[in-house]
Amino acid sequence: MRRTLPFIIAACALANAAHAQAATSAPSPVGVWRGTSLCMVRPSACNDETVVFRISRLGAADSISIDGRRVVNGQEVEMGPLACQFAAASAQLTCTLPNGTWRFTVRGDSLVGELRSADGVKRRDVRTARAR
Repeated sequence: MRRTLPFIIAACALANAAHAQAATSAPSPVGVWRGTSLCMVRPSACNDETVVFRISRLGAADSISIDGRRVVNGQEVEMGPLACQFAAASAQLTCTLPNGTWRFTVRGDSLVGELRSADGVKRRDVRTARAR
């Protein structure tokens, strides 16, 4: 027993270190993202757009703010902030609005998402990359 105890302790320490590293290496949505937001329902008043999202953390660890902007004639035009929840385990952002829900997933240096209206219709498809 005395000979195996150090091995058990070492194995536990390695497992804890691996768990801590996995938790800290989860993809983060924080940063600036640039890409496209395409209309999925046609005809409609919707327009395809080039977008810029500035994402930052709010007070709680799972609270995120997205400062959304579209690019018009080379200039960023504010669309307004979104308050979102971030699930680190799945790398997903969910932003609930009265008329629908934005959902985004962080995949490395890509942020992909969609807007679905309250009736479940996919209204927008978003594809962005982390700005460098």
